[in-house]
Amino acid sequence: MNPIHFFTLGYYPEYLFIGVMFGIVIGAYAYFRVRYSLKDSEMSKNKKLAINIIIPVLAFLCSLNIWSNAAILTLYLFFSSLIADVIGLMWKYLLKARHLNFIPKYHKNGVLAFIIFLVIIIGSVYGMNHIELTQYNLTTDKIDNESYSIVWVSDIHYGTVQNPQLVKESISKINDLKPDIVVLGGDIVDERTSKEDMNEVFRQLGEINSTYGTYYIFGNHDTQPSSTDYENGNRTFSDEELERAITCNGIRILNDEKTQINGDIVLVGRSDPKWEDAVDRIDLPDILNESDRSRYVVVLDHQPVEYEQNSRQGADLQISGHTHGGQMFPFAIMEKLMGHLIYGEYHFGNMEQIVSSGLTGWGWPMRNEAKCEYVLININ
Repeated sequence: MNPIHFFTLGYYPEYLFIGVMFGIVIGAYAYFRVRYSLKDSEMSKNKKLAINIIIPVLAFLCSLNIWSNAAILTLYLFFSSLIADVIGLMWKYLLKARHLNFIPKYHKNGVLAFIIFLVIIIGSVYGMNHIELTQYNLTTDKIDNESYSIVWVSDIHYGTVQNPQLVKESISKINDLKPDIVVLGGDIVDERTSKEDMNEVFRQLGEINSTYGTYYIFGNHDTQPSSTDYENGNRTFSDEELERAITCNGIRILNDEKTQINGDIVLVGRSDPKWEDAVDRIDLPDILNESDRSRYVVVLDHQPVEYEQNSRQGADLQISGHTHGGQMFPFAIMEKLMGHLIYGEYHFGNMEQIVSSGLTGWGWPMRNEAKCEYVLININ
């Protein structure tokens, strides 16, 4: 990992207020926690004072950019210490078992908190490097004699935070499923993917066998402008090179376009809205016609947006990614509080909405919310 990634995964000033709030809370807690730990230390008064100032200040500064490894590690040290405090209080007032007499000492010197922290981090690293199949079974009366299987793969962010070998293994497992339709749901690459890795991942994805083809929709990261690339100053491949790598490997791009599958299914691939409050693209009714609505309409949209409108406009299924299922606690909670869809299956009128957590994740080489997955949807 490039050392700069520890301190920033991109800077977004609109999130600075959240970082400041986290920093104040964690910094204040660190002050009192360090003071408690050093209370009986034989250090000089000046050394104690210096440590009691430096650590809270570092904790505050590391929390400011919430999109950084420094922030997430500081946050988990904070959570780990809080859990250790709860265990310490339970021992003091409830347990007091003789065989647990080590707890007060290990709590005070921070060893207990550090052990909890290691467990969280090891589990999170495992979560980023363990991919599972998630399956959904749907029924419809719009298809009489056939059943169809759709495999959805999104948010690989290839060449960044996950072992590339896991992608190869997942492609092999997808081929074993013998899917009818494969959809690559955006953010297959991102602003940190090299040109070589970009070409390699689409070469691999082009090897997926499907009855009715493999389709691609763009995400917010794989077309992110070079001005936001904090590492190199310029993205290492152009939009034209990206599109050429996709199409040259037999993958069809659907960008506010539709295609029919065997006269039964209409796939509608949407352009990415970039940001949820900045949707500027063709309306779904301008893509569909009345005869399309008599078929099973599947909307492919990287971000889970406009689902209620799509339901009213005749869509039967919408598949999305983008959220990573939160990826790292407590982001899923924050997103849910803002009313966003995060992960799993939702129902809006006659339409099903499925939100995948993605094959990998972004930024942090860890995951402890939802799971890394590829999705199989059986339509019967």
